[in-house]
Amino acid sequence: QLLVKTLGASYQWEVAVVKFFSSLPEEHRYKLRASIYDRFFESTPAGQEYFKQSDTRLHFIVEKVFSFSQDIYSEPWQIIDDLSALGLRHVGYGVPTDMFAPFVNACVDVIREATEDSVALEGFKWSLGIVSKQLVRTVAEGSTIVMKAVNANSRKMLQRAISCAPRGQRFQWLLKVQVGTQSISPLYWAIQSGNLAAAEAIMQDLLVLRADRERYYYGNDALFERHQDIINCLCREAPMLIPILLDGLIWRSPRTEKGLRRVNYYVKHLIVNQEGEPAEFLREICSTKDPKIMVHPVVVTVSDTLWNGLVRNHFLLSRLWFLVSLLVFMLSECILPKERALEGVYSVRVVVFFGRTFMYVVTMARLLTRLFWKGCKDLRRGKYKKVLRCIPLPKSLHNAMALGNLTLAVLLLLMFCYEPMYHCLASAPEEWPTYYCDDVEDLRWTYSALGLLAMAVHWFLMVDLAVFSTGLSAFVLVCAQVLSEIGRFLVALVFLLLTFGSAISVLEHPYFEMRDIPSSVLCLFSITILLYEDDYRTLMEEPALLTAVLLFVLASSILLMNLLIAQLNSSYVYIYQDMVGFARLNRAQKIVEALSNFNRRHFANFVASLGFDQPVEFNQGDVGVAGGLQLTEPASAHVVLQDSILRFGGSCSAELEWPEETKRSEDKDQLGKVESLAKKLLRRVTQEVKTKGGRGGSNLGSGRQGSKETSESHHASEASGVED
Repeated sequence: QLLVKTLGASYQWEVAVVKFFSSLPEEHRYKLRASIYDRFFESTPAGQEYFKQSDTRLHFIVEKVFSFSQDIYSEPWQIIDDLSALGLRHVGYGVPTDMFAPFVNACVDVIREATEDSVALEGFKWSLGIVSKQLVRTVAEGSTIVMKAVNANSRKMLQRAISCAPRGQRFQWLLKVQVGTQSISPLYWAIQSGNLAAAEAIMQDLLVLRADRERYYYGNDALFERHQDIINCLCREAPMLIPILLDGLIWRSPRTEKGLRRVNYYVKHLIVNQEGEPAEFLREICSTKDPKIMVHPVVVTVSDTLWNGLVRNHFLLSRLWFLVSLLVFMLSECILPKERALEGVYSVRVVVFFGRTFMYVVTMARLLTRLFWKGCKDLRRGKYKKVLRCIPLPKSLHNAMALGNLTLAVLLLLMFCYEPMYHCLASAPEEWPTYYCDDVEDLRWTYSALGLLAMAVHWFLMVDLAVFSTGLSAFVLVCAQVLSEIGRFLVALVFLLLTFGSAISVLEHPYFEMRDIPSSVLCLFSITILLYEDDYRTLMEEPALLTAVLLFVLASSILLMNLLIAQLNSSYVYIYQDMVGFARLNRAQKIVEALSNFNRRHFANFVASLGFDQPVEFNQGDVGVAGGLQLTEPASAHVVLQDSILRFGGSCSAELEWPEETKRSEDKDQLGKVESLAKKLLRRVTQEVKTKGGRGGSNLGSGRQGSKETSESHHASEASGVED
């Protein structure tokens, strides 16, 4: 009867519903939306607890209801998929299905009062009923016991819920709730909704190694196959859960052999993704800028594996040209031209000419080409930051090394313009090659100053090679971190120099070295750095000048210098705690930069050499799961008293749940309760002992005072008896 009643009527209903809503002005629609909420809250007061958003958000929700009621006629399959996704979000919100029927009734009642078109009303009622039933069905099917535990943010509820899962489907329960074509992840929902206790419990349960006699169960592969961007999600929304995830990727043997312990690091998905490309793990970890997480054993293992097996040689080869360039630069600028005995040797001048040409043609051209290519690439992708609100600065120039390369390229370009050997070729070709001719006398000093700066920058860029040694890199980073303290000291010193220099230049005195402001500032600065050769006794005849100089020495050499030492000491102590972490962060950034331009075939060969497809042993003869690297560590590095693998006997069927998991968790909860009760009891006993001790002390004091008074009265009575 229902099919006969509605068959063929959908077209008429669609036309009427669309016509009704399209004819409504915005003011009338606003009143309809407000009336729906008034009617709904009047009939169902409990619904106000689920509609606590802003007024604009509430009106947006009702407008989507109107849109669904129209679009379900024209695009039913798409709308059903959208409603499934919306229903799964309502599962996460914890909305009860009892709220849908009153809301639909409120909508229908308001529309009934707003129109006299019975066809439009019937069509709206029918379409809204379909929408409501689809949402109710999705919420009912998606409200699993795991999702209810996640919404309650209860670790205990989650453990009880997942204990019912068959061991073969346990990971599926924690990672995917499927309704129709749409799905939701309990783990992701717990992270995004802020239920971090439930998210922590899910990750710990996934990354626990369980075993029966036939197979091992480990959720590492299931987690990363379902959520390839789990590291990105944790770095953005829950960085405190990153150590929980990384700890679950480590297995340590409780047995030791010759002072060493086996350690398995299951880092396959942290090195290579499912497409065979480098994983984004290190890039995301570097984005946190957290030095403490960089020294985690898993991060250290991934970083060292990529560095030693793939990136180190590539990085060294990429810096080899820089070493050659520096050597050629020194020969052609600092060594050969400065040897007086070699000035007249023709072959030496030819070597100098070709060395300088090499610097301009190879080093300068390579730097400018690479910087230009990377800058254009960043500008096309929109990766830039505006300087002075108008100059776009590409992302590739946001670090000190890139700016150093740009500075070196510009200095070499200026040196090329002032190169004496090229100018002498035009003015004195008969004496060429030479760097001494009459036309270049005015250019020689400028060229030498540019060479000084270029040589200093070239050596500064060699600091990048410190990444090969973690200790040396840590020292370099510490030096870079304390530069801010030195900058503040220099600002204060410049202020004192200008203050006392201008004050001394006002004073009438015969001392020639402090005749004006520049001379006074230079003289005072020489006194500060202990390069001034004169003596204070030459100022004895000018007490005012001597007083000003002594006050400056007191403020600069005693106050500022000692304050700088104290600041540097404090900064070093603070940075030293995370010094290794900063060094490993620097190396990880180099690895990420190298992997972005690495040959895919070489990377595939490197991954194949790691043998991630081969199972890794736990103890001798105990073949475990694949996807890991087995290393050894000193037995004293970590205390392992019990094997972290949970082993179970009985049937090995994947359809059965783990038999003792609930009992173990309950035992842990009971131990936790006993421990908390013991702490409370100890605290209460301690407080009572302190209270009784205070009262006993006061009673004892009063007793002593009373006995003293009694003895005094007794002696007084004896004295009076003697007198009598």
